[in-house]
Amino acid sequence: MIASLRRSISAARLARFGSVGAVATLVHGGVLALLQSGLGRSGGEANLIGFLVAFVVSMSGQQRFTFQDRLQGRRLNSRGLLILLAINAAAAYGSGMIAVQGWVLLLPLLPALINFGLLYLFCGSHTFTSR
Repeated sequence: MIASLRRSISAARLARFGSVGAVATLVHGGVLALLQSGLGRSGGEANLIGFLVAFVVSMSGQQRFTFQDRLQGRRLNSRGLLILLAINAAAAYGSGMIAVQGWVLLLPLLPALINFGLLYLFCGSHTFTSR
């Protein structure tokens, strides 16, 4: 089982995931910095809004670029996207509320870690995909 998991998580898939994730993380960090520093929003609120914007960027890129072979022409259905969004939004808001000021720029990394694991599981499941 572990050997088949290693074969299916290729270096190329990780590189594609990282590329899309890097763009989404930059978007998340940019929105977070703008809202918190420029507009004076709280850490939790700014991180949640930054996450939501980055979520759209990430989901579009991951479905079209990283996991297209596992999806086989399908897209994550609304149930899969809603579950993914809820888990990550809670993590983004919670981590933004408890983050120490110096660690704020690391906040976008938590959703990235959660996304890879959940996307990998969801993209291979017919329960969470549709045509």
